[in-house]
Amino acid sequence: MGTTLTIRADDALRDALTERARAQGKTLSQLVREILEAALVERPLEKRAGHLRGRLMLREQATQPWRQSLRQHNWRS
Repeated sequence: MGTTLTIRADDALRDALTERARAQGKTLSQLVREILEAALVERPLEKRAGHLRGRLMLREQATQPWRQSLRQHNWRS
């Protein structure tokens, strides 16, 4: 295997990690390795910012007063 990495964690974090490892049938080391590997995976911009799709405000929308914009999108008006 590789080298040993030591980290400091409070009791609550240690307990949460231990419980999750137990629930998944893994060792604590195995679980922490998987979490770190997933955090370091390169993700394309589309995956990282996909939740923002369609939220770009156009320049003419940005200059409209917010009340007018609200009225245009309010189904009750």
